[in-house]
Amino acid sequence: MKIAIVAPSPVPYTVGGAEKLWWGMLNHINQQSLHQVELIKLPSPEQGFWPLMDSYRVFSELNLDHFDLVISTKYPAWMVNHHNHHCYLQHKLRGLYDTYHFSGQPLTLDKPHPELQPLLDIIEGVAERSQLTALWQQLDRLRALDLPEDVFAFPGPLTRAVVHFLDDISLAPGAIKRYGAISHNVAGREDYFPTGVPVHVTHHPSDVTEFSNSGYDYLFTISRLDGPKRIRQLVEAFMRTRTDRKFRIAGTGPEAESLRELAKDDPRVCFLGRITDQQVIKEYAGALFIPFIPYDEDYGLITIEAMAAGKAVLTTVDAGGVNEFVENGVSGLSVEPTVEALAEAMQQLLDNPEQTQQMGQQARSKVAHISWTNTLNRLLQPPEEQFVSQRAESEIPLPMDSFRSLDSSERSLPRKKLVVALGFAVWPPQGGGQSRVFHLYRQLARYADITLVTLTGPDREPGDYAIAPGLRELRISKTAEQLANEQALERQLKASVSDIAMIKGYRHTPEYVSALGSSCAHADVVILSHPYLYYAVRECWQGDIWYEAHNVEADMKAAVLADSPDPEEWLALTKEVESHCCHQSQLVMTCSDEDAVRLHELYGSFESNTRTVANGVALDQTEYTDKTQRQRLQTRLNTQNRFQALFMGSWHGPNIESVEHIRTIAKACPQIDFLLIGSVCSHPVCQGKNQYQALPENVHGLGLVSEEEKQVLLSSVDIAINPMLSGSGTNLKMLDYAAAGTPILTTAFGNRGLDFIADKEVLIAEVSDFASVLNQLMESDKDLSVMAKRAYQATQRSFGWEGIARDLAQELVSPQ
Repeated sequence: MKIAIVAPSPVPYTVGGAEKLWWGMLNHINQQSLHQVELIKLPSPEQGFWPLMDSYRVFSELNLDHFDLVISTKYPAWMVNHHNHHCYLQHKLRGLYDTYHFSGQPLTLDKPHPELQPLLDIIEGVAERSQLTALWQQLDRLRALDLPEDVFAFPGPLTRAVVHFLDDISLAPGAIKRYGAISHNVAGREDYFPTGVPVHVTHHPSDVTEFSNSGYDYLFTISRLDGPKRIRQLVEAFMRTRTDRKFRIAGTGPEAESLRELAKDDPRVCFLGRITDQQVIKEYAGALFIPFIPYDEDYGLITIEAMAAGKAVLTTVDAGGVNEFVENGVSGLSVEPTVEALAEAMQQLLDNPEQTQQMGQQARSKVAHISWTNTLNRLLQPPEEQFVSQRAESEIPLPMDSFRSLDSSERSLPRKKLVVALGFAVWPPQGGGQSRVFHLYRQLARYADITLVTLTGPDREPGDYAIAPGLRELRISKTAEQLANEQALERQLKASVSDIAMIKGYRHTPEYVSALGSSCAHADVVILSHPYLYYAVRECWQGDIWYEAHNVEADMKAAVLADSPDPEEWLALTKEVESHCCHQSQLVMTCSDEDAVRLHELYGSFESNTRTVANGVALDQTEYTDKTQRQRLQTRLNTQNRFQALFMGSWHGPNIESVEHIRTIAKACPQIDFLLIGSVCSHPVCQGKNQYQALPENVHGLGLVSEEEKQVLLSSVDIAINPMLSGSGTNLKMLDYAAAGTPILTTAFGNRGLDFIADKEVLIAEVSDFASVLNQLMESDKDLSVMAKRAYQATQRSFGWEGIARDLAQELVSPQ
């Protein structure tokens, strides 16, 4: 690939951790890979509102389309617009984010100047790149006016609001392909990343890599000599120690003279000024330990360098990223940020040099995995290449923020082992049920080791597959006898009932029971995903079970078998296993509150804990498309002159019914193309077979499509429709639509359990009114982008699988 690392060049120029990261990436990508990389920097002054706005604007207008990949790490460089933009975030403009409160400025403008109102209208709206032209025009207008200087205070509420708006545009899910952070500290900061997006944390090494250990003769630190680095506290603390060792301090900065004045009477304190990289390596090599106590440091490259040299690090509990490596008493000391505590810690390290040296050896092992090879492998990994072997991924520490809803005592618990019994193959997911299972358990595998034991027909290869970190699918093929048993029952009932046939028919595949039993041998909990393998589970497992109720199966099957001859026996059998699952499980998971109520209506009160585990969406695998991007794609596909509506559905009763509604709707909308995707396209309803009429010419069944093809469709159609009138649970398709930024027209029933707001987040209408609504939208060319953005934001807040799994993980540590 041709890669551009795009970065700001500070004015006046200084060298810090950011520059070391860019140099390291540049050198090692060129040296260790076949990729070609260039570091592109633009002067970026930020000494006030207007220089900052100019810096953001120039990056927003930078065209890097001649590169295959753009990597940004810092504001305002991430304003660059590129189709394959990865953000490996170091920090935002901290004075307008996490340290803004130190400024004493209000968060919002109390009484804004009247001339600001047009600008405020823009930045209080939807943050989309299409708004930039209007934003720059308003800023140009304001610059020409003679407004009071405090209006544009930096830091100040207006500056903060505009920068947040610009960052929201540049870091929106539709603008960034992959999000990364240099530390867990950065990844966890408020407002640093869009809600719900996955953030990979990758620690990077220094651009200097040849560290050594030659002795333990003095204390050494290197920093910019300014307030946030708190060198003054270190000097004051050291001056209280009893030692003949020297404290050698490298670096320059605004506090240099005052620090020299502070230590002028203590000959042990030596200021080295700016030194070369070779001198830095030499200074680390001879130090006993390295004091480093910045306030809430993003990462702390000095920590990595010190530990690579085998040196213990002294830091403070509020030093941010430094504490991701300093384990108190093991690889160094982490103490309260007071001169007294620091002096005491320094004395402890000085008085016990052998213990301090042992900490240094532990420190080296703490950072042994941090290399440019490992860092670049993760940074250049395509977003879709996330299904690596369980063993390989288990060597990578899980992100700490994976456990943010669990307390510290719970984090130390051993990982539970879960087994999930399923009557269908999961990977790759193609239908709603498969998607739910895969994405829910993929995220839950951050907290437990999970094995899916699945049954499959001849369309999937059996085998043992690592389908995500911590998630395994053990897939068993149904025997010819089991398949014949299913086909016989389907002929008898004239309906698709392979799941009902499985209640007893699993016995025709003894290999499944054997595999299930082996998997359960060391399980903590076995989960029934659907009730149909209840007897199979109880044949080999008498321990705790959980029941994942995708639907209210008794109601679903009553609808499916409504026209079947003599269905009573099979409906009773369905209710029997569903009742057992409800009454004998320690936890019943339903897709909606309404489903939980209905299960209690059917089966009375049961002691199981009931938890709503709603359907969600894989925000990390769905690309949000704003209005401008959608129009651009329509032009590329040459569909801009034809209104298109999309429906997604599996071979499932409510979806089949929806296609029949679409047939009627399409006849009344001859100028609109209706695109159908999913396994429902293989049903006779889409093929004009059996009792079904042929679909109108403007209805196009596209069948099963790849994830990439689905994304193109979601990103290019004008609207997605959901004419559902039956079923239970919630509709996953609605979340897919919303996550992609596709405007939605749905029935009220199709919105159940999701509660999108009518006319604000989605359009809601009766099925009988769909045709007139669609025709009006086509003729009026109504802009639905703001509504789609709100639906996307609601989905981010409530329906990301990561958050859903995090909540469910509480059950792994809660007493049953």
